[in-house]
Amino acid sequence: MLFDTLGKLLEGRIQIGIILAVFFAYCFKKIFFKNGTGKWKSPFAEDSRTPLTPLVTDHAKRDETMKRAFTKKLANEKKWDAIVIGSGIGGLSTAALLSKAGLKVLVLEKHYKCGGACHTFREYGYEFDVGIHYVGNFIRPTLTRTLLEQISDGQIKFAKFDTNVERLIMDAMSPSQREYTITSGPDAFENQLIKQFPEEAQGIKEYFRLLKRAYSPQGSMSFFSFKLLPLWFINVLRFFGLPRLLSDFFALSKCSVKETVESHVKNKDLRYLLSYSSNGFLVPPSRISLPMMALLHIHCCEYGSCYPIGGASEMPYRIVPVIERSGGRVLMKANVSQILTEGGKVVGVRVGNKENSMVDIHAPIVISDAGMHNTLLDLLPERVAEKSPAWPLMKTIRPSCGNLSVFLGLRGTPEELGLTAQNIWAHAGSDLEEMVNQIFESTLPDALEKPYPALFLSSSAAKDPSWKDRYPDRSTLSVLTCAPYSWFSQWSGLPTKKRGDDYNTTKNTIGQHIVDEVTTLFPKLKNAIDYVSVGSAVTIEHFLVTKQGGTYNMEHDITRFGEEQTALLRPESGIEGLYFTGQDVTSCGFASCLYSGFLCASVVLKKRYLLLWELFNLHRKLYGMPKDRNDLCF
Repeated sequence: MLFDTLGKLLEGRIQIGIILAVFFAYCFKKIFFKNGTGKWKSPFAEDSRTPLTPLVTDHAKRDETMKRAFTKKLANEKKWDAIVIGSGIGGLSTAALLSKAGLKVLVLEKHYKCGGACHTFREYGYEFDVGIHYVGNFIRPTLTRTLLEQISDGQIKFAKFDTNVERLIMDAMSPSQREYTITSGPDAFENQLIKQFPEEAQGIKEYFRLLKRAYSPQGSMSFFSFKLLPLWFINVLRFFGLPRLLSDFFALSKCSVKETVESHVKNKDLRYLLSYSSNGFLVPPSRISLPMMALLHIHCCEYGSCYPIGGASEMPYRIVPVIERSGGRVLMKANVSQILTEGGKVVGVRVGNKENSMVDIHAPIVISDAGMHNTLLDLLPERVAEKSPAWPLMKTIRPSCGNLSVFLGLRGTPEELGLTAQNIWAHAGSDLEEMVNQIFESTLPDALEKPYPALFLSSSAAKDPSWKDRYPDRSTLSVLTCAPYSWFSQWSGLPTKKRGDDYNTTKNTIGQHIVDEVTTLFPKLKNAIDYVSVGSAVTIEHFLVTKQGGTYNMEHDITRFGEEQTALLRPESGIEGLYFTGQDVTSCGFASCLYSGFLCASVVLKKRYLLLWELFNLHRKLYGMPKDRNDLCF
C-alpha cells in the first residue's frame, strides 16, 4: 500500500517535472530567440499622465470627439497599420495601446456615438448611462488603474461609494418584505454576515475562503495567462490535469454558485445574500462559475466600488485623443459589413453594404471588438472563419440574454428624492434561481400580472459629484432587469423609432409596470417623474450590434469559463491578420474588457508576457512595489 502511494506521488512528480521542463524550454526560446521585429516601442516606455484638466461640459465640444462621422475621405486619408471594429472599451484600449506603440489605428463604430456600453445619451435635459453603473475600486493603485491612466493621460477620475455599497430588498411588494445593506471593505461583508447569522459562521468563513482561493493571483492570473500561452502547451497541461492542480481558478471552475452556497449554509436569507450579485451575469446561480463570482466580489465589494466623475462617457472621451495623437482616427456611423480576405488572410474591411456607397479600407491587421459570434458568423466567409480554433464554440456558447431598461428623468435633486450612490437590488422573492427562471419561462401577459421578479436600480445623478453642477435640480434613475428576446424578436432589424405602435405599446406597458413597482417601493419618486424611456433587447441589438440583443455578447454560464473554452476565447483568431478583443475574450465588466485590450495589444505587438512586465515596471516606478499581492490586478 505504501509503495503504491509513493509510486503515484513519484508518477505525479515526474509528470509535473516533464511539464515544467517543456515550459522553461519554451520560455527560454521566447526570451532569447524572439521572432518579434522590435519595430514598435513600448506603450509603457514613459509615464503619459498629464496634469488634470477641468471637466468638459460643453456638449458640442464633446461631440466633436464622440460623434465624428465616417467619410470616405477620412477613412482613406492615410495608410493604416491596424483597423479596430467597434469602440467599446476593449476596442478603444487596444487601439490606444497600439497607438502609444507607434501604430496608426483606425477605429470604426456603427453607432453615432463612440464608447459601446460606456456611452451615455441625453434626452429632454437628462443624461443616462447605458452600461457603466459602477466599477471596482479605481482609487487604490493597482495595475488596472495604471493601465487606464496610461491610455487616458490620467484624466479619468473616480468617486468612491461609501462603505454601504449596496441595498437589497427581498420579497419586495409583499408583507414579508425585508432589507439588508451590503458593507464593502476587506473582509467587511464576511464579518457582517457572521454577526447577522452567528449560527452559520463556519459555513460563511468557508465560502469566503473559497472565493479568495479562486481569486488569488495564482488562480485569477491563470485565467488570463491561458489567453496568451500557446494552445499546444495548454493541451499538454490539460492532458496531465495540471490546470486544476496548479490553479484554484480552474480547480473550482466547475463549482456553481448555487451548489457552493447551498453546501455551506442553510438559512434562506443568507443563501440569497451570498449569491445576490450573481444576478448581474444574467443567468441563474446554478449556471454561474464560482471563480467568476469571486472576481466580481473581490473587485467591487472587497475593495469597494466607484463611479467616473463626469459620467461613463468620460472613458471614451479621454481615450480617443490618445489614439488620434499618434495619427489614428475614431469614426462613427461606420457599419462594417465584411472583413476582407485574400488567400485566407485578412487584408481589411468593407464599410456599408450598398453597391454605390461601399468603401473598402485595407490594413494588415484587423481587430474585432464586435463579438466573436458577429465576427465569425457574419463578417467572414465560412471557409475562412472555420479555420479559427474558436469556431466550434459558435455553436456551443449561446448569446447572452438582453436587458430591459427603464430610464427615469426626475425633477428634484438626489438629496430631495432620497437617491444615494448605493446600488439597489429589488427582488420579488428570496430564491434567485426561481426568480431568474420565472422571467425566462413567463409570457409577457404573465409578467404583467405580478411584481417583476428582479430589478436593479442605479442613479448616476447620486453617484457623480459633478452632476449637481451639470444638471441642477434634476436627477435620473436607471432600472434594469432581464427579459426574453422572444418578447421583442418580431421587431428585430427594424430601425429605432420606426418599429410601430405595437412595439411601443408592448415595451411601454411593461415599462410602466416596472415604474409602478419602483414608485411603490420609493413613493417620493412618483410625483417627480418628468421623463420615461424604455429600452428592450432589440434596442441593444440595434445600438451594440449583439446577437439577439445580448447584453454581454456570449452568455456567461459555467461552461464558458472551463479550461478549454478559456483557452480558445483568446485574442489570436487563428486567421492571419485577425485578432479579437472585448468581453468575449475575457468577461463582462469594465476592468475585464480593459484587460482584453491589453491582452490583444500584447499579441499584436509580439510582446505577450513582456508587455505585462513593462506595465509592472512603470507601475512600480509610479507607486512603488505593491504592498499586497491582491494590489497587483483588481
